[in-house]
Amino acid sequence: MKQNVKRKRRHWLGFLLFLLVLVAFWWFETFTLTVSEVTVKHEKIKNDITIVQLTDLHGASFGINNSTLIKKIDNESPDLIAITGDMYTHSDRSGRETATRLITDLSKKYPVYLVNGEHDNNDEFLSDLKERNVHVLDYRKEKITVGNTDLTLYGINNLYYSPTFDLANEFTLDPNQYNILLAHIDNLEAFSRFGIDLSLCGDTHGGQVRLPFVGALNNQGIWFPERGVNTGSITRTKGLYTKGDSTLFVSSGLGNYPVPIRFMNRPEIAVIHLQPEI
Repeated sequence: MKQNVKRKRRHWLGFLLFLLVLVAFWWFETFTLTVSEVTVKHEKIKNDITIVQLTDLHGASFGINNSTLIKKIDNESPDLIAITGDMYTHSDRSGRETATRLITDLSKKYPVYLVNGEHDNNDEFLSDLKERNVHVLDYRKEKITVGNTDLTLYGINNLYYSPTFDLANEFTLDPNQYNILLAHIDNLEAFSRFGIDLSLCGDTHGGQVRLPFVGALNNQGIWFPERGVNTGSITRTKGLYTKGDSTLFVSSGLGNYPVPIRFMNRPEIAVIHLQPEI
């Protein structure tokens, strides 16, 4: 009798330990930050430039007032910060305040360039950021110089793309400068056709759940989007992609929506190193 009781107790303790490990793993994968670094080289780049890209925060906070997130950004000493939308979830007033505070704090230290996504497509939110010296690129471009390198930053706030979408209808490209586009949703074909050198996008959350050798499990209702199993074409969900002379980087972002779960795809601060092509 006593042996049966001890055996049951061991089984329950083993089960509780398994649950504890499972919860700890879920928490680590879903709510702890990682820094992802990529390097892009180009003949137009004359000196090393560091860009930190933030996207899809969805009102999350890493540390009190995002102190942990800000500290990790400070460690990278970025020349500029690119924000590519969905920094809070629509109708989430508290999340909006969290996003506004974070972006405001960063703008006191670094030049911050921002485009919105579908969730933070709010005139009041964007107006508040403009008053806080944030460069909101709502179909605008700005020329800047970092060291000896001339850059042109473009921003678009498309929530979808029509079949006739063409950046040439809105912008004139200077081929002598290194041209960077900020967009929430990628359209590499159109970006490449226009002549953009580097595009920075978000939106996908990297699929949130990723599997070895498969990539994203699901993206916006499409299963195994990086394999093209159901659509016949590959959906770009995370990382570097190229088409012709154009490079695209898709960040898997920081927050979780619609469900709080990530796997093999931790919340990401993306660091893009631009370097001269030797």
